[in-house]
This record gives sequence, C-alpha cells and structure tokens, in this order.
Amino acid sequence: MTPLALFLCASASLLVPVASQDIFSNRESFSQCLALARKIHSDVYALLSKYKEEHIGSKSFEDYSLVMTSLPTINLHYSTWLSMEDSERLLINLKDLHVFWIHVDAKRIYELESMPQSSLAQNMEDVLLDMRDLLFQMKHQLEFLETPAPETLSQSVPDALLNPQNEWLSKLQGYIILRDLERYLGKVVRDFTLLRTKYQK
Repeated sequence: MTPLALFLCASASLLVPVASQDIFSNRESFSQCLALARKIHSDVYALLSKYKEEHIGSKSFEDYSLVMTSLPTINLHYSTWLSMEDSERLLINLKDLHVFWIHVDAKRIYELESMPQSSLAQNMEDVLLDMRDLLFQMKHQLEFLETPAPETLSQSVPDALLNPQNEWLSKLQGYIILRDLERYLGKVVRDFTLLRTKYQK
C-alpha cells in the first residue's frame, strides 16, 4: 500500500471509537480530557524540542515568521474567547485539532520514508493516538452539551506537505506544525480547565 493510501486509511478511521472510551461520559469526561490534553501538550513540547535538535540543529531554534496557511489560527482575542459558548469552543477545537492530526500524520509518513530508523516517527504516532482519543471524547462532550458533532471531518492535506520541494523545506514544515500544535494545545488545556470548573462542581 502506498504512503498516501496509508495516510488516507488512517485519516478515515480517526474518529472510530475504541473500547476503552466507553467509560468516558458526560461530566466525568471533562477532567479526563483535561488530563489527556495536558499530557499531549507535554508530549508535543518534548517532541518539538527533539525535532528541532535532530532536524534543525538547535533546541533553541525559533522563527515565528515561518507560517503555514493550511494550519488553524492560533491567536484568539481574550474577549472573543470569553464571549463564546462552551459548545462553540469545543466544536472549533475538534475541527482544528483534526486538521493538526492530518498534518502530523502526513509528516510522520514522510519521516518514515526518509529516515526509517528515526524515533521521531514513533513519537509522532504516540501523539496521534492520544489526539485520536481526545477527539473522540470531544464528540461525546458536544452531545452532552446538546450540540451535534460533525459525522465526518475534512481529510484534505496540502500537496506541498505531501510533496515538499526539498528536504530543508520538509524539516521546516515539521517544525511549524509541531510549534503551532504545541501553542494550540495550550488553548485547549485552558478550555478544558474552564469546562471542568463549570460542569463538575
């Protein structure tokens, strides 16, 4: 099976439930999701540091002028965030994290092709599995908040990500994806902190 076919199969099964997720329901799941979001945030932070060291050459490398327009917007004004409904925050997070999932998975496949022995690909897969569980739990939370969750989510991925012009560009893409995901997860942790406070008194 080609790498692209593997990618599409993995994306198609992203929101398929797993048996262990049956225990997460209603109010109790907010604390579980907060703990999982914190874990993913910590794992992505460590993965980003490792990625920069191995592919960019320095753990301290930072360049916020580098952007990918296919990634979700991270900056959200605090007043806008406060005015949003809980279900609206959850729905946006669900859709945005799915986009990040697709990008990380595409980069994982590229990593396997270019460096089959790299441990980075396994680290990415571990993060993807946790993100899949979090996304599925978020669908249940939307149901609890009486908001219909999308049955399917977009699986499109930029061609420039699947076929980068050169090796250095590919490395920079991976940096941008992990950097923005780490920042976005900070917002997700904040959202779940609020939800736990509101619904688990």
